[in-house]
Amino acid sequence: MQTTCYICKRPLKDPKSIERGMGNVCASHNQKEATLAKQSEFTDEFDGSVPFTEFLVVKRRGSKTDADIERTVITNVSHLVTHHSPEGYEFGYAGSGPADLALNVCQLYLNITDYSGRKTKCWDGQCWTLAWMLHQEFKSAFLVDVPRNGFSIPFGVIDTWMKNKITVALLQQCALEIEEDMEVRNE
Repeated sequence: MQTTCYICKRPLKDPKSIERGMGNVCASHNQKEATLAKQSEFTDEFDGSVPFTEFLVVKRRGSKTDADIERTVITNVSHLVTHHSPEGYEFGYAGSGPADLALNVCQLYLNITDYSGRKTKCWDGQCWTLAWMLHQEFKSAFLVDVPRNGFSIPFGVIDTWMKNKITVALLQQCALEIEEDMEVRNE
Protein backbone atom coordinates (compact mmCIF):
# COMPACT_ATOMS: atom_id res chain seq x y z
CA MET A 1 0.00 0.00 0.00
CA GLN A 2 1.08 3.53 -0.80
CA THR A 3 1.68 5.55 2.39
CA THR A 4 2.69 8.74 0.58
CA CYS A 5 0.78 10.52 -2.17
CA TYR A 6 2.29 9.51 -5.52
CA ILE A 7 1.71 13.02 -6.86
CA CYS A 8 2.96 15.36 -4.11
CA LYS A 9 4.75 12.80 -1.90
CA ARG A 10 3.08 14.03 1.29
CA PRO A 11 2.32 11.37 3.95
CA LEU A 12 -1.14 9.81 3.74
CA LYS A 13 -3.18 9.19 6.90
CA ASP A 14 -6.75 8.65 5.68
CA PRO A 15 -7.42 4.95 4.86
CA LYS A 16 -9.23 5.86 1.61
CA SER A 17 -6.31 8.05 0.53
CA ILE A 18 -3.85 5.26 1.35
CA GLU A 19 -5.92 2.80 -0.69
CA ARG A 20 -6.09 5.27 -3.61
CA GLY A 21 -2.39 6.18 -3.27
CA MET A 22 -3.27 9.86 -3.47
CA GLY A 23 -4.37 12.49 -0.97
CA ASN A 24 -7.71 14.27 -1.17
CA VAL A 25 -6.21 17.55 -2.39
CA CYS A 26 -4.34 15.91 -5.28
CA ALA A 27 -7.38 13.79 -6.10
CA SER A 28 -9.59 16.89 -6.20
CA HIS A 29 -7.10 18.66 -8.49
CA ASN A 30 -6.97 15.70 -10.81
CA GLN A 31 -10.63 14.65 -10.51
CA LYS A 32 -11.18 12.06 -13.26
CA GLU A 33 -7.54 12.44 -14.29
CA ALA A 34 -6.46 11.05 -10.91
CA THR A 35 -3.79 8.80 -12.32
CA LEU A 36 -0.26 9.23 -13.51
CA ALA A 37 0.39 9.56 -17.23
CA LYS A 38 -0.63 6.38 -19.01
CA GLN A 39 2.71 5.69 -20.68
CA SER A 40 4.27 2.70 -18.93
CA GLU A 41 7.62 2.49 -20.68
CA PHE A 42 9.36 5.77 -19.91
CA THR A 43 13.14 5.64 -20.28
CA ASP A 44 13.55 7.41 -16.94
CA GLU A 45 12.92 6.14 -13.42
CA PHE A 46 11.16 7.61 -10.41
CA ASP A 47 13.00 7.74 -7.06
CA GLY A 48 10.93 9.19 -4.24
CA SER A 49 13.56 8.76 -1.52
CA VAL A 50 14.01 12.57 -1.40
CA PRO A 51 10.65 14.40 -1.31
CA PHE A 52 10.14 17.04 -3.99
CA THR A 53 9.16 19.42 -1.17
CA GLU A 54 12.82 19.28 -0.06
CA PHE A 55 14.73 19.11 -3.37
CA LEU A 56 14.21 18.55 -7.06
CA VAL A 57 16.66 15.72 -7.73
CA VAL A 58 17.73 14.72 -11.24
CA LYS A 59 20.59 12.30 -11.85
CA ARG A 60 21.75 9.50 -14.13
CA ARG A 61 22.52 5.90 -13.45
CA GLY A 62 25.70 4.80 -15.18
CA SER A 63 29.26 6.00 -15.38
CA LYS A 64 30.56 9.05 -17.21
CA THR A 65 31.96 6.74 -19.87
CA ASP A 66 28.59 5.08 -20.62
CA ALA A 67 26.91 6.25 -23.81
CA ASP A 68 24.16 8.76 -22.98
CA ILE A 69 21.56 6.49 -24.52
CA GLU A 70 22.44 3.79 -21.98
CA ARG A 71 22.34 6.14 -19.01
CA THR A 72 18.98 6.28 -17.28
CA VAL A 73 17.58 9.56 -15.94
CA ILE A 74 16.36 9.24 -12.35
CA THR A 75 14.23 11.92 -10.69
CA ASN A 76 11.78 12.48 -7.86
CA VAL A 77 9.10 13.95 -10.15
CA SER A 78 6.31 11.60 -11.22
CA HIS A 79 4.87 11.71 -14.72
CA LEU A 80 1.61 13.58 -14.11
CA VAL A 81 1.18 14.55 -17.77
CA THR A 82 3.04 13.91 -21.00
CA HIS A 83 3.13 16.31 -23.89
CA HIS A 84 6.55 16.84 -25.46
CA SER A 85 8.36 13.53 -24.90
CA PRO A 86 6.50 10.21 -24.73
CA GLU A 87 9.83 8.49 -24.07
CA GLY A 88 10.50 10.28 -20.78
CA TYR A 89 12.45 12.97 -19.00
CA GLU A 90 15.83 14.43 -19.88
CA PHE A 91 17.95 17.41 -18.87
CA GLY A 92 21.10 19.28 -19.87
CA TYR A 93 19.82 20.63 -23.20
CA ALA A 94 16.74 22.45 -24.56
CA GLY A 95 14.78 19.52 -25.97
CA SER A 96 11.47 17.75 -25.49
CA GLY A 97 12.59 15.57 -22.54
CA PRO A 98 13.58 18.62 -20.47
CA ALA A 99 10.31 20.33 -21.52
CA ASP A 100 8.21 17.46 -20.13
CA LEU A 101 10.27 17.40 -16.94
CA ALA A 102 9.70 21.17 -16.56
CA LEU A 103 5.97 20.81 -17.27
CA ASN A 104 5.64 18.13 -14.59
CA VAL A 105 7.68 20.14 -12.07
CA CYS A 106 5.36 23.12 -12.61
CA GLN A 107 2.28 20.89 -12.38
CA LEU A 108 3.55 19.23 -9.19
CA TYR A 109 4.41 22.59 -7.62
CA LEU A 110 0.93 23.97 -8.33
CA ASN A 111 -0.67 20.78 -6.95
CA ILE A 112 1.37 21.04 -3.75
CA THR A 113 0.45 24.70 -3.27
CA ASP A 114 -3.27 23.92 -3.69
CA TYR A 115 -3.57 25.95 -6.89
CA SER A 116 -6.94 25.79 -8.60
CA GLY A 117 -7.64 27.02 -12.10
CA ARG A 118 -8.22 26.09 -15.70
CA LYS A 119 -6.63 23.01 -17.22
CA THR A 120 -5.06 22.52 -20.64
CA LYS A 121 -5.19 19.26 -22.58
CA CYS A 122 -1.84 17.57 -23.14
CA TRP A 123 -0.94 14.60 -25.31
CA ASP A 124 -1.54 12.39 -22.26
CA GLY A 125 -3.52 14.00 -19.45
CA GLN A 126 -4.27 17.57 -18.48
CA CYS A 127 -2.12 20.18 -16.78
CA TRP A 128 -2.90 23.49 -15.19
CA THR A 129 -2.93 26.22 -17.83
CA LEU A 130 -0.63 28.16 -15.51
CA ALA A 131 1.84 25.23 -15.47
CA TRP A 132 1.73 25.25 -19.27
CA MET A 133 2.45 28.98 -19.33
CA LEU A 134 5.45 28.60 -16.97
CA HIS A 135 7.15 25.39 -18.05
CA GLN A 136 9.28 26.57 -20.98
CA GLU A 137 10.71 29.41 -18.92
CA PHE A 138 11.33 26.98 -16.02
CA LYS A 139 13.12 24.65 -18.43
CA SER A 140 15.38 27.49 -19.60
CA ALA A 141 16.08 28.68 -16.07
CA PHE A 142 16.78 25.32 -14.43
CA LEU A 143 17.14 22.37 -16.80
CA VAL A 144 19.05 23.44 -19.90
CA ASP A 145 22.49 24.51 -18.65
CA VAL A 146 23.04 21.90 -15.95
CA PRO A 147 25.61 19.11 -15.69
CA ARG A 148 24.60 16.05 -17.71
CA ASN A 149 25.48 13.87 -14.72
CA GLY A 150 22.85 15.39 -12.44
CA PHE A 151 21.96 18.12 -10.02
CA SER A 152 19.59 19.02 -7.22
CA ILE A 153 17.68 22.23 -6.56
CA PRO A 154 16.33 23.08 -3.10
CA PHE A 155 12.56 23.39 -3.07
CA GLY A 156 12.95 26.89 -1.63
CA VAL A 157 14.70 28.03 -4.83
CA ILE A 158 11.85 26.64 -6.94
CA ASP A 159 9.28 28.17 -4.58
CA THR A 160 10.94 31.61 -4.80
CA TRP A 161 11.18 31.39 -8.61
CA MET A 162 7.51 30.40 -8.91
CA LYS A 163 6.34 33.14 -6.55
CA ASN A 164 8.30 35.69 -8.59
CA LYS A 165 6.88 34.40 -11.89
CA ILE A 166 3.25 33.97 -10.80
CA THR A 167 2.37 37.63 -10.94
CA VAL A 168 -1.00 39.32 -11.09
CA ALA A 169 -0.26 40.09 -14.75
CA LEU A 170 0.39 36.40 -15.52
CA LEU A 171 -2.76 35.33 -13.70
CA GLN A 172 -4.72 37.97 -15.66
CA GLN A 173 -3.17 36.70 -18.90
CA CYS A 174 -4.19 33.18 -17.93
CA ALA A 175 -7.74 34.43 -17.25
CA LEU A 176 -7.81 36.25 -20.61
CA GLU A 177 -6.77 33.09 -22.43
CA ILE A 178 -9.55 31.25 -20.63
CA GLU A 179 -12.09 33.92 -21.63
CA GLU A 180 -10.90 33.87 -25.27
CA ASP A 181 -11.12 30.08 -25.29
CA MET A 182 -14.68 30.24 -23.93
CA GLU A 183 -15.65 32.85 -26.57
CA VAL A 184 -14.31 30.64 -29.37
CA ARG A 185 -16.24 27.65 -28.04
CA ASN A 186 -19.47 29.68 -27.84
CA GLU A 187 -19.27 30.93 -31.44
